[in-house]
Amino acid sequence: MNVSKYKALLAAVDMGSFSAAANSLGYTQSGMTHMMNSLEEEIGFPILQRGYFGVKLTASGEKIIPRIRELVNCEDALFNEIEILKSYGDNIIRIGAYSSLATHWLPSIVEEFGKQFPEVTVNIQTGTVEELYSGLESGRFDMVFGTKLAKYGFKWIPLALDKFYAVLPKGYPLDNSDEFRLSGFNGTKFLMPGLGFDDDISAVFQENSIKPFVTQTYVDDPAIISMVEHGQGISMLSELIISDRKDSAMFVPIAPAVYRKLAVALREDYTPTAVAKKLLSITKDYVRTVAVDNTVPSD
Repeated sequence: MNVSKYKALLAAVDMGSFSAAANSLGYTQSGMTHMMNSLEEEIGFPILQRGYFGVKLTASGEKIIPRIRELVNCEDALFNEIEILKSYGDNIIRIGAYSSLATHWLPSIVEEFGKQFPEVTVNIQTGTVEELYSGLESGRFDMVFGTKLAKYGFKWIPLALDKFYAVLPKGYPLDNSDEFRLSGFNGTKFLMPGLGFDDDISAVFQENSIKPFVTQTYVDDPAIISMVEHGQGISMLSELIISDRKDSAMFVPIAPAVYRKLAVALREDYTPTAVAKKLLSITKDYVRTVAVDNTVPSD
């Protein structure tokens, strides 16, 4: 199986053009066209429509493209793992992390860990919730720094509660209050943050019977804030995310207070090594000193 053909296919689909995909991958356009024709012959049915619009998937192509993405991602993960083992052997701890935790907490944690175990490499990768927790399930990560979500059956090490704030445009009416009532999200145009916040926020809405008009987004936190600033809706982000930001949007405490549960996830069958246990111990000590809310969530 020639995975390079599938990578080329994904590039063509994502860019909507053979020429753009060829340029990005270093192929000629004729070479790209020949490769796609060859791939369709191997598969046995057309997967691409070609026209003045460029290229797009056929109905059959739409059905198989998720599996093709999985295949390409698996190959990339395999070669990444091989390179890590070539470089570091088994003396490595592989961490998946929400970008907020990778930005605000993990640098200090890994710095302290490195002072005690300079011979151990800590490899950190960020991603979406699905990418991180599927990576944990497959063994790609030893642990994931994220939030405790009921739909995943991992062992959870609670860290802290991270308070949610309403993200509002300047001048948004607050009824002479310094807080935004949770019920105030009802019926509003709500910009649902992507990259994992949707799981935590959806749980808050469901538990409190809140029903906004949700616009799903697939952008990062600064983009959400910018969208709010430009009047496209309101949103919700956690204290860890907004703590260092200086935007023109308002970050208003929600009443009653709602939180996401920050935690480290481990596979049920994973037994941490001695150095991994030490990393977790350093993590707990660090969180006790800096957590946005020092209340450790109970199981």
